[in-house]
Amino acid sequence: MRIDNGTIAAVGEKVDANEHRVIDAAGLVLAPAFVDPHVHLRTPGREDEETVASGTAAAAAGGSCAILAMPNTDPVVDTAWTLGALVERAKQEAVVSVGFLAAITRGQRGEELTEMGELADRGAVAFSDDGMPVASAGLMRRALQYASTTDRPLALHCEEPTLSKNAHVHEGRVAAELGFAGYPSVAESVAVERDISLAAYENGRIHVLHLSAAESVDALRRAKEAASRRAARRRRTTSFSPTTPSARSTRM
Repeated sequence: MRIDNGTIAAVGEKVDANEHRVIDAAGLVLAPAFVDPHVHLRTPGREDEETVASGTAAAAAGGSCAILAMPNTDPVVDTAWTLGALVERAKQEAVVSVGFLAAITRGQRGEELTEMGELADRGAVAFSDDGMPVASAGLMRRALQYASTTDRPLALHCEEPTLSKNAHVHEGRVAAELGFAGYPSVAESVAVERDISLAAYENGRIHVLHLSAAESVDALRRAKEAASRRAARRRRTTSFSPTTPSARSTRM
């Protein structure tokens, strides 16, 4: 394969090197560039750890052509002004394409929704309280409703804090022997089940982050299978609706 100015120019058994540097790719994998949908650029607030420039350069070095940055910065990306400043900074510094998520709730405190419409207009690609759960079911339902008006998904950290209680390790025999507070898998899975139910009820879109429990994976699998069945039923209903030309011709 020959690459000219970053573009694949020729593929074949024998390709003219065109005076390019030749790389022996034996044992290597050739793949399209990747998109990393969960990145922490730490900007604003912790530029000592990462910046837009350094984070995107690392992404490019790792084979990614685009990334999505999470909003748990300092300050949190929960206003159009903060988001707008990041978007403008990325235009100047980013080595690869960057999309920014905005917070679901102000300060990621789970108490008050952000202005999702303004944030979407300013460029938010999705909404997330990354690392923090939206504990209130009522607030989560409203978040789904508002997010649907922006055509943006919610990326959710699913956790029932009254069950996890700042635990340190997975709940089980080893945790008990070592004297650590255990994190039961149900603390995650019940929150996943709740948010799946709310999303289905509101016809919303969610992406679940940080999955670690088999029960959570099973719940998502069942939800996707149910969604596929609903979509198939809608297609059949549309195909045989009395208002469609094909149905009218069948009755004639």
